[in-house]
Amino acid sequence: MRIFVGCSSKDEIPEKYKKDCEQLLEKLFVNNDLVFGAYDSGLMGIAYHQALKNNKDIVGICPNIYKDDFNNLKCNKEITTKNVSDRIDYLILESDICLFLPGGIGTLNELFLAIESKRSHEFDKPIVIYNSCGFYDELLAFLNKIYQEEFTPSYIQDSYYISSNFNDILNYINS
Repeated sequence: MRIFVGCSSKDEIPEKYKKDCEQLLEKLFVNNDLVFGAYDSGLMGIAYHQALKNNKDIVGICPNIYKDDFNNLKCNKEITTKNVSDRIDYLILESDICLFLPGGIGTLNELFLAIESKRSHEFDKPIVIYNSCGFYDELLAFLNKIYQEEFTPSYIQDSYYISSNFNDILNYINS
């Protein structure tokens, strides 16, 4: 299975997220291939190195402005897009499942585009949010407000799976 991992590419994030997510990524890429944003640092770098260590297929996708990032990577397939929006479309297209770990604005952009694309019936792939160390607690509370106040139909919650337990995430992905 090809898993897109949306996550932070920053090394400066708190260690607790790196340690927690590394446990998940270590087990995840024993049997699965990686689709990622083609950057070798932060959680993204951990995902890349786990897939590389296990000789898994790696698909790197980045906008043209960052194409030089491929010079330091070993990808089975390299895709360069004209912009960030196209990059996200390819990340979803090339994967069988979308997994979101802690990340910044880019990760949130990818997450919300995936949810909206699924809501609009543009794809029907699983979307999984790993709430590592409670990272997404405030975002999930805000989403609950949106559903409760009927800005978005509550059935949209059924379009993604959330857990703070990496074994639950692994079981969900493998089922």
